[in-house]
Amino acid sequence: MRKAWLLLAFSLLVGLGMNLAHPVTPAHLNTIGIHKSMFGVMFASMNLGQFIFAPFWGNLGDQKNRTWVAVIGLLGYAISQFFFGYVTNVYLVILVRFTAGVFACAILSNGLAHIAVNKEFGTHKAKLISLFVAFNVMGSNLGYYIGGFIGDHFVGQEYILMYTQAVFNLVLAGLTMAFLHMDEEIKIVKKRQSAIAQLAQIKKLSKELFLLIIIIALVSIAQTNFSKYLDLYMTDLRYTPSQIGSLVFVTGIITLIMSFFVVPQLGKRYKETKTIFVVVILQAIFTALTFSLDQSIFLVWGYTFFMVYIAGKAIYEPTIASHLSKYTDVSPGVLM
Repeated sequence: MRKAWLLLAFSLLVGLGMNLAHPVTPAHLNTIGIHKSMFGVMFASMNLGQFIFAPFWGNLGDQKNRTWVAVIGLLGYAISQFFFGYVTNVYLVILVRFTAGVFACAILSNGLAHIAVNKEFGTHKAKLISLFVAFNVMGSNLGYYIGGFIGDHFVGQEYILMYTQAVFNLVLAGLTMAFLHMDEEIKIVKKRQSAIAQLAQIKKLSKELFLLIIIIALVSIAQTNFSKYLDLYMTDLRYTPSQIGSLVFVTGIITLIMSFFVVPQLGKRYKETKTIFVVVILQAIFTALTFSLDQSIFLVWGYTFFMVYIAGKAIYEPTIASHLSKYTDVSPGVLM
């Protein structure tokens, strides 16, 4: 049980460390004179880095030590965030956002894969995966909350949050190396595979799993765009970083409630595929309501309809992770 709690603490601190600067990111880009038309390119560059390198880090974790892979991810992300606060040239900003994505995807995927393959967790795997995701979301929301209130005191000096975030992740890398040991009795991949060979594992997918991954990709694109642009959108509506952080913090409370009390009950009573279908539909409906009604009172919809979307997301993510852990067509590190 000690390892389970260490994994949960790791997940929470990773979420916190990766989101401290998010509430002030739009303001930072405005401060250094980057036009809003480039914001989407910067978000996309980070996602591109994650897409290209996620299979590599997952595969490396399958064959080597997952703790070291996670530490490398934290160190690389810390350095990227430092330079995000330091550079002002638009092309260099795009580059450091790309490298942030490259290293960010090495961290949580290996934690999830370790839970999925570790026999030590036995029948508690599904519950632990749910809590792992929930603690990460809660940490993310804490990061938003803390970063938002700090950001109110550094208007025009948002780079200080990026430097703070870099230091936090460096410290977390040291703590991870010292206390979290994601050892596995049998490594899944015996020989090192190239990135192309890793992606070639797609050929082994069943039609069912292939279709599921396509659906997950489409949902992830929508969810990622939503989360990345929410703070930018609220900034345009003249909300302060602390107001953005407070809203996101409440979403963390909703996520924890759903993870502790709702997700386990749904897992016992309904098939995972049916649960996934229903919550995706609910997310779509309540997202539309949040943004189609009078936006001059956006916070009203944010604390009502948006919270229903968050509840659905809190159910969707651990359910998907648990469902994927049951497939053996592809090594878990690559799949996660």
